[in-house]
Amino acid sequence: MVKITLDEESIDAIVKYAKTHRNEIRELMKIIGEEALSVLMEKDVLGEGAKLYREIQREINYTYGKK
Repeated sequence: MVKITLDEESIDAIVKYAKTHRNEIRELMKIIGEEALSVLMEKDVLGEGAKLYREIQREINYTYGKK
């Protein structure tokens, strides 16, 4: 049996804490979500996403336009 711990707390204890402290977990998730969106909205990331989108779009058009 493998016992997984995080700072000497078992995963079961962490899950129990999360279940009994839902508001704190929600607040943490909001903070992490906002930070993730902030990173995704950075100009470089948006530019790379747009480039990837155009490449995928071209490939789809090429693949299905040949019929």
